[in-house]
Amino acid sequence: MLDSEQIAVLGRSIRRLAELDRAHLQRYREQARALRHLVRPIRPRNITAISLMATDAGENFIQFDPYLIAPVRVVDSYGKPHFLDALSPYMSIADLNAAQFEHDTPLGILMRDLDVPSLWTLSRLIPSPDTPPEAINLRWVQVYRDLAEWAVLYKYLVYNQFATDTMLVRDGYLRSLIFNGDLFARMWERIRQSVEQQYQRERRRIFVVGLAKRSKVLDRYLLALHMEGVLVQQGACYAPLPRAMEEQVYRWTYYGRAETESGEPHYKVVGALHFAKFGHRRYDPIYVVDVWLYHQQRNEVDEVFSYLLADAQAGFPTPFYPLCLQKAHEQATLSGLESELLQDLVLNAIRDTTGSEEASALEAYRMLSGARRRSNYER
Repeated sequence: MLDSEQIAVLGRSIRRLAELDRAHLQRYREQARALRHLVRPIRPRNITAISLMATDAGENFIQFDPYLIAPVRVVDSYGKPHFLDALSPYMSIADLNAAQFEHDTPLGILMRDLDVPSLWTLSRLIPSPDTPPEAINLRWVQVYRDLAEWAVLYKYLVYNQFATDTMLVRDGYLRSLIFNGDLFARMWERIRQSVEQQYQRERRRIFVVGLAKRSKVLDRYLLALHMEGVLVQQGACYAPLPRAMEEQVYRWTYYGRAETESGEPHYKVVGALHFAKFGHRRYDPIYVVDVWLYHQQRNEVDEVFSYLLADAQAGFPTPFYPLCLQKAHEQATLSGLESELLQDLVLNAIRDTTGSEEASALEAYRMLSGARRRSNYER
């Protein structure tokens, strides 16, 4: 516990730091103030909205040392699975790569369309088969999951036949650092061609945005936005985020940069960030929305937010957050019962591969681990 003397010391230190940081806050307020004339109201329009979301492989490892197995699943907001796999960071990368083409998975389709022969050619973060075991970062499974999610989005937009105008909402921004070279830009160029063909052939309009609940950009500027009264007003509204403000936040990476120093388009960014408030009250939550640059070039940004507003106002249980994203998250999350089922599948597979003489030990382990999980639930 902090006593009164310690609290006083901390209070003086914090006050001194606040004085030093006041200049930073003033700069953020000036930048936020410059957004006032860019704020635009959002008026609702209805459209079919859908989201694609992956079960988080990084948070759903099934671990029984030395076994380490991760389910990789991508579902949409209707619960339809688009990608399903289970893998281990110790498995053969060559076999995993061959399976993409053999089974014509979304990742295999993406690699085929981009003329990419392997997963490690698609992303430098996927280890090649000749990588020494001790040099393999086990987090490559998470990269594989992210690639699978991008591949499902690609397949959905390029090969799907749309019955109505549709908005696809991605969980996260329309940018990535995991693709090699210009592969990310080439993927989006093929998506653009397909979207244009859909409109010319069927008169179906396809909109794509990315949205994140948490954002470094929002963390940086939220206080300044409130102090300057920007977006803090009655009614739903949005404002574009100037690229210079974005680059201040992502200063040490190319994550937020659309151009290189030579002026050539950068390969990692295909969207423009916007602050948006979908609630009608002054202090409803503000989110950051990444709008595909294709819509910006076609002067469709107002429409994008109008369509997104209708889905966000129906959001539950998180208010004014797109319902399709919340439904996709619910469908993608592995519940306690599903997690236990997957663990049983792993134990059954271990029993089948180790032989009958270890069956009694495995059953004892199953009972003890089940009791341990129940005791954790009760705490």
